[in-house]
Amino acid sequence: MLPTEQMLMWQQLSILISNLPSDSVTDLKASLSRAIEFFEAEILTQNVDLLPDPIAGKMRSYLTESHRLLRLISMDVIFIATARNPTTLQQRRQAYQDKLDLLLQYCQAAIEA
Repeated sequence: MLPTEQMLMWQQLSILISNLPSDSVTDLKASLSRAIEFFEAEILTQNVDLLPDPIAGKMRSYLTESHRLLRLISMDVIFIATARNPTTLQQRRQAYQDKLDLLLQYCQAAIEA
């Protein structure tokens, strides 16, 4: 089982991601930057090698995939901001939402690890 402190950090990331605004790209960029900073400062720096082997392996995967998704989500936000065609905007928003949903699943999996 994941230590309580680490579990709480993943829960906090999940809350930050769940509460990303959808009405303003400027607000979204700022909130996403805060979530990324939190992840990099508080979660990514945790030493997973101190965890038991089965959990450590899972956590390394969750860390890697979550970090990758956060970077991809920030690119999606840029694409959303620059989209002019309504169809393109809808596609970009869907890609963004799909990645957010996957990131939330990783957060939940990490909490339950």
